[in-house]
Amino acid sequence: MRHSSFLEVNLSLLGQNFQQIKALAPKAEILPMVKSDAYGNGMIPVSQFLVNECGVKKLGCATLGEALRLFDECPDLNAEALVFSDSELLNEKAREAYLHYNITPILHRKCDLELVLKDPSFKKMPLILKMNTGMNRLGLLSEDLDQYMPLLKQRGVEHLLTHFARSAQTIRPDDKCHKQYQEFELIKQKLRQNGVEIRSTSIANSGAIEQRFGVEETLVRPGLMLYGPPSVLDPVTWQGQQVSRLVTKVISTSHVKKGTPVGYGVNVADKDSFMVAVALGYGDGILTFLSGTKLLMNGHVGKIFGRVNMDVTIIQFDSEAESSFKAEDQVEIWNHDSKVITDISLQSKTHAYQLMCSISPRIPRIYKVK
Repeated sequence: MRHSSFLEVNLSLLGQNFQQIKALAPKAEILPMVKSDAYGNGMIPVSQFLVNECGVKKLGCATLGEALRLFDECPDLNAEALVFSDSELLNEKAREAYLHYNITPILHRKCDLELVLKDPSFKKMPLILKMNTGMNRLGLLSEDLDQYMPLLKQRGVEHLLTHFARSAQTIRPDDKCHKQYQEFELIKQKLRQNGVEIRSTSIANSGAIEQRFGVEETLVRPGLMLYGPPSVLDPVTWQGQQVSRLVTKVISTSHVKKGTPVGYGVNVADKDSFMVAVALGYGDGILTFLSGTKLLMNGHVGKIFGRVNMDVTIIQFDSEAESSFKAEDQVEIWNHDSKVITDISLQSKTHAYQLMCSISPRIPRIYKVK
């Protein structure tokens, strides 16, 4: 565990982002995604805030294990957890959890749909069906439903959903998103023509919500945007605030001459430099793909030099930065301006989601409410 490095999570900013999403989708219920430890921000405090302060009734998890952790640590949480991908329905022991907790699997495989429809233990389980409309990752095909129509007619579909493959790009007429939406409408029509009641629907993830596409369905499912960064980068329309602030400290500083090797490998200074070693490394989410990334610290632009060194990262500055840094100083990697983490992710050819989710439990989370 680190002491002087931490991730500060401002729950008030989370609440403000939530209200902005409501304004974009005023008719829809918001189903926030809290998978991957709420995108690295801490699933338990984030979920409690969303339910108790924002009135959320449903939370999105990726795995049954995440959903179980949620209710094991928050037994009185007044919400339903939906398991989007790794439902463990074919695991006879694990699937018993669905009978004892307010957890519902999202059915995206024929084998799971058949199990839930035919096992009498699950006769009261709400049916949530995820359809493959062209993303070709997870989801039932329209024809997969044909043999089950009589059983679906008896029970109805509680929630029908699909997922956009390209909503992080600008949505244009007749594009992939429109084709997926058209396929989704055809599936709805097919079910209703066979007498199957559909009680709720959702299609919009973060990129679609940012563009107000698919927000007329019953629910919307914000993920990344809820925590600050935009999904759509050209142009950026989402002005959410970065919920987290990653803070560390200076361990040591040094001057090096041009040509001096520093750290692992053969990484030599390309100029006379002022090097600042900070208390973050592989175990803290600062991974090798961040090498060369430029950071603004204490008014100076430096770059992550060479390889990240296990538990230490070296930031290279021009020599005149010396007066702005000393050992034990506190410095920020990113702050509550979502443009900062977005810029870091673009430079390192990754995604803000990955940066946030890679912050390990060794970094304490500190929660603030203004």
